[in-house]
Amino acid sequence: MSARAQTPAHTTIVAVDGLPVSMRVRHLTLEVVDGPDAGARADKTAEPLTIGSDPSNQLVLADPKVSRFHCRIVADDHGLRLVDRGSANGTFVAGLRAREVYLADGARLDLGDTTLIARLGTGEDEIELSAQERFGGAVGRSVAMRRLFAAARRAAASSASVLLLGETGTGKDVLARAIHDASPRAARPYVVFDCGAVAPSLIESALFGHVRGAYTGADTDRPGVFEWAHGGTLFLDEIGELAPSLQPKLLRALESGAVTRVGATTPTPIDVRVIAATHRDLPAEIEEEAFRADLYYRLAVIVLEVPPLRDRLDDVPLLAAHFARDLLGKEGPAGRDLAWLGPHLDEAFGSLRHHRWPGNVRELRNVVERAAALTDPRELTGDHLARLVELRTSLGRTLTARLPLDQAREQHDREYLRDVLAAHQGSIPHAAAAAGIHPKSLERLLRRYRLR
Repeated sequence: MSARAQTPAHTTIVAVDGLPVSMRVRHLTLEVVDGPDAGARADKTAEPLTIGSDPSNQLVLADPKVSRFHCRIVADDHGLRLVDRGSANGTFVAGLRAREVYLADGARLDLGDTTLIARLGTGEDEIELSAQERFGGAVGRSVAMRRLFAAARRAAASSASVLLLGETGTGKDVLARAIHDASPRAARPYVVFDCGAVAPSLIESALFGHVRGAYTGADTDRPGVFEWAHGGTLFLDEIGELAPSLQPKLLRALESGAVTRVGATTPTPIDVRVIAATHRDLPAEIEEEAFRADLYYRLAVIVLEVPPLRDRLDDVPLLAAHFARDLLGKEGPAGRDLAWLGPHLDEAFGSLRHHRWPGNVRELRNVVERAAALTDPRELTGDHLARLVELRTSLGRTLTARLPLDQAREQHDREYLRDVLAAHQGSIPHAAAAAGIHPKSLERLLRRYRLR
C-alpha cells in the first residue's frame, strides 16, 4: 500500500506500508537568458545539477567571471536547494548574494555576467530512498540519510571509485566500511590509509611499498597499502591532505592498475577498489591549484556527501540510543537489557536535538560516552523509569558541565587527551612531547580513559 506525503517546497515523499521508498521533486529547467551562453539550458535530474566553467559541469558557462565549480542545485526533502561552492564572484538570487537558498519557480540567478531563470515544470523527478534505518554501521532515519543509504548500496554493487565528502566527524569512515561490506569484495581485504597521518617523507613508501636498499633504513622489501588491499578495498581517508607531489603517482597507479615500489623498476599489478574521503572542498582546492583536477575526476566517479548532524537533527535520538546500547552493553549488568530504549528515544534523548553539534556524530558519541560513564550503575539496574531518569540526569550533567570537581577533572583530562592526539594525527610520541609527559605515561592514561 502506497501513500504520498507532501512536504514543503514542491517535494513529495512516497511511502509503502509506512516506510519511505522514494522522494519526488518537481522537475527543474535552468535557462540562460543573458550572457555569453544565452539560449543554453539544462534540466535537473536526480543527480545534483552543477554549474561552472569546467567541462565536467552539467551546465558549462563560458562567462570568464564564472568560477570553474561555481554552484550546484541539489534536491532534498524541502525542495531544490542552490549552494554556492565558494565562487570568486558569488551567486545572486533575486539580486541578493546567496550561499544557500531554496529556489522558487521563476527565480532569477546571476552568476558573473550571466543571468539564468529557474523554471519548475509539472513533472517530477524520482529519487530512491532506503526503507532501512541503517546501512552497515551507519544509522539514520532522516530523508537525507535514507537517500544516502540507497545511493551507497548502489555504489557498493559497482567497482567504481567512490569519493565521500562531508565535515569532520560525520562518519565517512563508517560509510566506507559499510560500502565494502555490502560489495562483492566483502570477503577480501579492507585496508585503511590516512593520508594526513603519515610523514611526507614516508608516505610514498607507505602507499606503494619499497625494495631493500631504496633508502636508509629500508633493510627489507616491504609492500605498500595498495598491495595489502589487493583483491579488496583501499580506503584513502583525508585524501585532500595528500601532497601535490604525490598526486600524479597516485593517479598513475589508479589508471594503470599497477604500482611501482620505491627503488624498484618493475611495476606490480593490483586489483583494488578505491574509496576516498575528505572534509575539504576539493573543487575549491582545484581552483587554488592545491589538488589536481584529473585526480579528482578519477576518484569522483561516484560522489556521496554525508550531511552534517545539524541538518538531520531528527536522527540525534536514534544515534544516541545506538551509542548508548553499544557503550552500556560493554559495562556489565547495565547493558544486558537495553531494548527499553526503543519506545522511549525522544523521552531519553530528545533534548539533544536542541544542540548544533559542530563536531557532528563524533561529538554526539563523546557526549553519550561521557554520560554513560557517569551514570549510577545502581539506577541502571532498576526499572525502565529509573533508567530513563538516570540517563537524562547524566546527559544533563554532561551537557551543562555542572559536574563534581573530580568528575569535571576526569572529563577535562579525557577531552584534553583526545584533542592532543587528534592534533598530532594519533602519534603517541608527538602527543606526549606536546603534553610534556613520557610516551609510556600517555599510554597509561589512554588505557585508563579507554581512548584509542
